[in-house]
Amino acid sequence: MQIFQRYPDFIADSYEFPAGGKYGEGYYIAQKFGVENPKFGYRFHLGEDWNYVGGGDSDYGAPVYSISNGIVSVIADYGGGWGKVVRVIHKHPVPETKNQFYYFEALYAHLYTIEVEPGQMVKKGEWIASIGDAGGAYPSHLHFELRTVSGAPLGGGYSFSTDGFFSPTKFLIAQVSKEKAIHEDQFGPAAVEKPATAP
Repeated sequence: MQIFQRYPDFIADSYEFPAGGKYGEGYYIAQKFGVENPKFGYRFHLGEDWNYVGGGDSDYGAPVYSISNGIVSVIADYGGGWGKVVRVIHKHPVPETKNQFYYFEALYAHLYTIEVEPGQMVKKGEWIASIGDAGGAYPSHLHFELRTVSGAPLGGGYSFSTDGFFSPTKFLIAQVSKEKAIHEDQFGPAAVEKPATAP
């Protein structure tokens, strides 16, 4: 947070999607936020699984972009079900207020490569990582979360409650739609070889 104090104008005042370019072109959500998954004890999915419409591992190594201006808080390789992870804190203006902000954290997981360092200032659309498969644990995809509490424990990607998380696509559509009309249906299921169902 000290970096935000040093650079008070470095705020998340515009957004784009984490894969496929500004408007998420060519990608769909294989597993939505808040969906109960029987493989994980009917817990709710706390993020979204982004896949390229080509299916299978066709998105392996594809760029992952920062959704907005932010500060890299964590990079790590947790192995197991998470693999490589990048977390970025964003300072978001409170709508219809002056000089009021709240902080939230974006989490990008199952990565193949990480292109940033902790404490690095990243801009909207900056290439921060590439899509992976958590070391071969799943078909390649991007697990993407938005967390209301920065620095919270990593967790397991699923929970009986979605408290502390919000729907990434609904949030991003609300921001990006100021520039272009986008609907959630745009990211619905597509014909793929091996859709991802992992956290």
